[in-house]
Amino acid sequence: MTQSKGRIVSRGRSLAVACLLLVGAASPVLAQRADNEAAGSPVRRLRYTVVGGLVGVALAAGYSSVVDKAVPPSCDPWGCAMPFLSLSGAITGLFLAREIDAQRRAERPRVGIRDRVGLEVAVLPAMPNGMSLRDSLIAIVSDSGVSLFAAEAKPRALRRRGVGLRGLRDVALLPGNERLLVSSDVALYGTSSRAGTASRLLDGAITAIAVGGDGWLAARGAAVTVESQRGGATVRDSIDIGTPAISAAYDESSASWWVGTDSALLRLDGTTGSGLRIAERISTGAGVRAIASSRDWVAVALGEAGVTAWRRGDAGGGIITPVRLQSEPRFAYDLAFYNGTLLVAGGTDGLVRIALDPTPTVLGVSRDLPFATLLKVDAKNGIWVGDRGRGTLNRVTYPDTPR
Repeated sequence: MTQSKGRIVSRGRSLAVACLLLVGAASPVLAQRADNEAAGSPVRRLRYTVVGGLVGVALAAGYSSVVDKAVPPSCDPWGCAMPFLSLSGAITGLFLAREIDAQRRAERPRVGIRDRVGLEVAVLPAMPNGMSLRDSLIAIVSDSGVSLFAAEAKPRALRRRGVGLRGLRDVALLPGNERLLVSSDVALYGTSSRAGTASRLLDGAITAIAVGGDGWLAARGAAVTVESQRGGATVRDSIDIGTPAISAAYDESSASWWVGTDSALLRLDGTTGSGLRIAERISTGAGVRAIASSRDWVAVALGEAGVTAWRRGDAGGGIITPVRLQSEPRFAYDLAFYNGTLLVAGGTDGLVRIALDPTPTVLGVSRDLPFATLLKVDAKNGIWVGDRGRGTLNRVTYPDTPR
């Protein structure tokens, strides 16, 4: 009986050594296949399965060493415990490997390559709700007020404003770094970016704000108000667009405003001197979370519906047939144009680079930001991302980006 058990132990050890040698020998062959294996790594599955089985063998050996030799056990360590423990260990290892593969697949870009970016990080006092960038100054609004940062190579905290205000939604910096607009659930506030009290500019829940040209736009549901300078005087024009506005942006190329709703993109023109009018109305089929424009393109972030962009027409501000990208990111929160490409803040998908011409193509994806939701860009101050995952403001640099 003792000799039989010794043979079983010896065979178990030999089997364990053979399994380890098999893993070592098979790894180089399977590694090449694993690089192109969309379903996961066969090397990892084999290793975890074998290691799990070996753990079961080790547990059976431990059980054999502590069992009372004088009393026959109900389950023989080698004839009963080892097969059960090694098999269950192997199955557990396989399941762990499959779970790791599933997680890696979720994190891997479905299209494009993985971008390696540089990050300079500043911690925010609370999760960011909105962001504005202008003239080397960044404003971040959160439930605890507005935090101002210097848009430098390494972001530097400057001061806090609007700490006593509640229900804050978004912020916009007016030209000159002297004043900022803050939208909330009860009013639109205007205040100095340096010191002083905030004054109410509009009463009511503000659903969208934007600045551009020589003025600003604010939407209270479907009622849109634009304040601008005309003939040396401050003039306000209003229009009811029929549907609540949820986003807005100023278009430098057409000197007009874009307003997004839950199903359409509107271009408002006030250059004729006869008040605001709807110059264009484009159906989007989904809520417009953010709007970006360049000399040649207008693009919108549509949440889970992805990104849609329109090439401008040859004359005026008109736009033509849209192009769509839905594969990456899975949810588009914000977007901006930079150096001929479109950048998209994709939440857990990170920062996505897209080329629109000749066809929409994902160039690369950076997942160094856990939950990118806010994005502002300009040629002077670079790329800035608000990350709700870590509660940080991030300056992003690509390998070819000037630092």
